[in-house]
Amino acid sequence: MRMKRSTAAATAAFTVAVAIGSLTLASPASADPASGTFRTLVGVGSDTTQDVLNALAGETVNGTSYASTAVTANGAGIASYDAVDPSTGSTTANITTRQNGTSFLRPNGSGPGRAALSSSLTGTNFPVKDGTVIPGQVDFARSSGGPGVSGPGITALTYVPFARDAVGMLVKGTALANLTAAQLAEIYTSSKPITVNGQNVTPYIPQAGSGTRKFFLAAIGVQDGSLGSIVQPTQENQANGVIANDGDLMPFSAASWIAQNNGIAPDHSTTAKTGGAYLASITFSGDTTATAPVQTAAGGKLAPVEAYYNNATFGRDVYNVLPTRAIDPTSIFYNDSLYDIFVTSGAAHPAALASASSEAVIADFGFVNESYNGSVDPTKHAKFGGLEDGSSNVLPGTSTLTAAPGAGSLKISWAAPLDLGLPVTDYRAVLTGPAGTVVANKDVTAPTTSYTFTGLAAGSYSVALYADNLAGSGAAATWTGTVSAVKTASTTKASAPNTAYGQVPKVAVTVTGASVPTGKVTVKEGKTTLGTATLDKNGKASVALPRTLSVATHSLTVSYAGDSKLNASSATAKLTITKATPAVTSTAPATISHTKQAKVTVTVTATGTVPGGKVRIYEGTKIIATGTLSKGKVVITLPKLKKGKHVLHAFYTGSTTVIAKSGKSFTIKST
Repeated sequence: MRMKRSTAAATAAFTVAVAIGSLTLASPASADPASGTFRTLVGVGSDTTQDVLNALAGETVNGTSYASTAVTANGAGIASYDAVDPSTGSTTANITTRQNGTSFLRPNGSGPGRAALSSSLTGTNFPVKDGTVIPGQVDFARSSGGPGVSGPGITALTYVPFARDAVGMLVKGTALANLTAAQLAEIYTSSKPITVNGQNVTPYIPQAGSGTRKFFLAAIGVQDGSLGSIVQPTQENQANGVIANDGDLMPFSAASWIAQNNGIAPDHSTTAKTGGAYLASITFSGDTTATAPVQTAAGGKLAPVEAYYNNATFGRDVYNVLPTRAIDPTSIFYNDSLYDIFVTSGAAHPAALASASSEAVIADFGFVNESYNGSVDPTKHAKFGGLEDGSSNVLPGTSTLTAAPGAGSLKISWAAPLDLGLPVTDYRAVLTGPAGTVVANKDVTAPTTSYTFTGLAAGSYSVALYADNLAGSGAAATWTGTVSAVKTASTTKASAPNTAYGQVPKVAVTVTGASVPTGKVTVKEGKTTLGTATLDKNGKASVALPRTLSVATHSLTVSYAGDSKLNASSATAKLTITKATPAVTSTAPATISHTKQAKVTVTVTATGTVPGGKVRIYEGTKIIATGTLSKGKVVITLPKLKKGKHVLHAFYTGSTTVIAKSGKSFTIKST
């Protein structure tokens, strides 16, 4: 049974958001997707990373188009929705993220963004119990902080590190130029006016649900409930109308301050900066001197101070939060586009967001790029957390598992575990083989309660069966036993002769084994299937491929699926597609008056394709006329020819699929 969000904390966050919505907020147009534009992967949440994610989505940010560096994968692009309405500055406006989708309250900050992602997964109401049900409306959340819900085995959400930021203190007045964490803790817990270095201070704090708010309070060792009565809420990273008088101060993303001041991001702090606001230096624990968050670089632009960003107290990772199951390649809920854009898996698979062009954009927005961009490894800054929509994060119980070994196969069956909270979504069976390595990792959706592994060699096998819900995986049910029947090995060999474009390429395949192979062979290029064929009585096949394969050398994988006696096998082959050789024929009048223009009909043909492109008419080495083929033919009008004999020839200039070639000479007598 899915649980409705009804916590007091959620209600309080909504109330504060509405209160902030009544403030006058700066609202230059930012970069929500254009009205009526919908993309595959939808992100909401953090104000801190919204502008850089908007840029990486290919939007126009602060007047600069980032269309040329838009991040996509497998044809899917990202849509990043601002924390507040970019046109009005409202924090209570709705967004619609899908074609004909549900309209719901714009998530303002990291916490609401993660809650919206959770509600999108579970189908609960957002943002509170009487809010909107938003199943499938959000794919990822921007977050400037770690999980709000965590615990052993709770892995619903993966916090994928994206870049490095820091939280600084935006202040006005020279008395606040150098601060310490202890001073800030005293300021933010005070319920009566307080002075620092003789200056009365007025502290502001980002809105409830803000990742910057949560991070800052943790950094100075203050609980949210211990905030002093003099602390006033305000919209995160927007200083206009807030930092106006000496003694005013608020936590502020260093990256956001850099991007706003450098004219990269929409500037919500112009009047504050003009009035003298700046990021104070902080004396870190154990240091004797203060460190500034930013510095002035070449051209007067602001840049990060990496020592500040890397500080363990005030430096922070910012994250893109993803459903864990959606970026697990072994999961039935795997989303390859989400994985390819956000996840780095070793040097062979960098996230699209970790490309050189993406990291150049990230740096422009004031962040520091790190080698762990896209990591899902907890030892490399990734984190795991639970659902944040008020749903139960209790893991499923353990299923009851039985197994029946067969001839080279193993059938497993199970009974569903007790429903302790969220319903079971799928079952994952991990099969370990005789060598102690994982042979198969099969994920099936509930309510499926059986699966058969086939094609197994003889030996001892172990099965671990996990019941999953959105919170994570329950404890495994296990079985160990022996599979006796074994298929024998097969060997596949393949070759492919060079073929001209337009002709049918063929791959010759031979499969051998202890018995005569039966069944089919498949030829692929990458993930694309190009052709299949059935083996003959001698284990051979000729696989015809599309005649439209591009002119290039193609790396092919030839796979034999196996049969009841033989295991599968595969081979590789190179196929070179060359350009087609055309025939060029010309038809022209034998004689023509020198006062008239002759017309020459040129036909270009090639086996299996209709050539296109240009045709030139030469007299000697001089081009006297040109034309463009249409359906392999063109009629070219010549200029008036001087009296006498003219020896001409047509020359086809070729195309991407057909080589260039000259036609036979022909003579026109001009009278």
